[in-house]
Amino acid sequence: MISAVESRFAVPAKSKREVWQRIEFLTVGAAIFFSPVNVLRLNQFYFTLSDALFSLALILGLINGRIPLRPLGRVSTVVWLSGLCCIAFGLLISSLVSPDPIRGLVVPGQYIFAYFIVLLIIAGRPVEETIKLAKFYILSVFLMCVHAVYLIHWDGQKNTTFVSGSGRFTGFVERENECAALIALAVPILLLVATTGKLRKIYVLIAVPVMGYGIMLTGSNSGLACLAYGLMVFLLITANWKRLLAVGGVALAAAAVMLDAGREYLPAIFQKRVLGALETGDLSQAGTFDHRLELIHEAMGLVESNFWVGLGADQYMVVSYIGRPVHNVYLLMWNEGGIVAVSGFLIMLLAGLGPIVRAFKLPGGLPFAACGFVCVSMFLLAVNAFTHVYGRFWSVPIILSITLAQAYCRSWHSQFSQPHFFGPERR
Repeated sequence: MISAVESRFAVPAKSKREVWQRIEFLTVGAAIFFSPVNVLRLNQFYFTLSDALFSLALILGLINGRIPLRPLGRVSTVVWLSGLCCIAFGLLISSLVSPDPIRGLVVPGQYIFAYFIVLLIIAGRPVEETIKLAKFYILSVFLMCVHAVYLIHWDGQKNTTFVSGSGRFTGFVERENECAALIALAVPILLLVATTGKLRKIYVLIAVPVMGYGIMLTGSNSGLACLAYGLMVFLLITANWKRLLAVGGVALAAAAVMLDAGREYLPAIFQKRVLGALETGDLSQAGTFDHRLELIHEAMGLVESNFWVGLGADQYMVVSYIGRPVHNVYLLMWNEGGIVAVSGFLIMLLAGLGPIVRAFKLPGGLPFAACGFVCVSMFLLAVNAFTHVYGRFWSVPIILSITLAQAYCRSWHSQFSQPHFFGPERR
């Protein structure tokens, strides 16, 4: 009798598995949502709330058998991992002969977590599920921009955790330029989700201006350039000429109005750091441009002596007479990890073009290819102005854009035709 009652109320094995898969998916979604929230981290070492959620998601993924062996396809996965190994090897070997060899374990470990563990957790999912994960990321960035408007225009904060002393919005990332670039990277993903019909156009019309205004509040020249690049290239690849001309006309008209009658409505920090440099062409008005250029010249002079074996992880600021790391990932990796590390960085990111090219060749895959290409190319350009990029707020949008393309390819090949949930795509 007891066994009969137990069998009546027992949960089928299939249902249990679905519940665990649902928990795993929501954990990954939460990890992606909190990936821009760099402020929630340990003081002892770099480990954020997002990292804790990714670690939990990895355990759940292993239990559910959801971890892919070839997250980017056979060839692209090998090339990606080869590049990542070069980064780790170059920094590790260089650090062994440096004053602080422990950093040779810490920094490569951060890169491995950001570009391998996170990749395993996000990749290998159906395209619809991957799009849902992209929505988590878009929502997080959008809320950060709304938070910026509230803090600066309503609360009037300055010199706090989220707003610098000069009035620039630092965001959940706690860094102005990084925050702006993060917002710009979210825009192509937003446009992709809207193009596939998984997000209403009205939400795009609201989100894009809010994100653009959020970048203005950071006062970041590089962020504004990234936003313009992302919008322009995505529209060039995906839009027909009529739509492109219409969007261009609206953008020019809006710019003319804002620079004339609407100038006083622009954020003060944007007028001070960005608008003045744009109008006069004087880059010295663009914040710390001269100071960063000095660091770049110094780094270029040190490359020859650090060509094969670098200074070691996080050792550039120790030898620099300015006492700060150069804001250029290529020069920083070259000086700290030698030619092997910087070559590995390029190899790893270029491996992401594999799924992008495959998506471009498939019917209906153009928006996925455009999103991936814009995000990867934007990242390759943007890192000319940043230091190490192992923060998960960097790796998540890049991996998301590439895995979206890979997920579409897998979906298309599994059905041998264009997936039913996408409309016909015109090239």
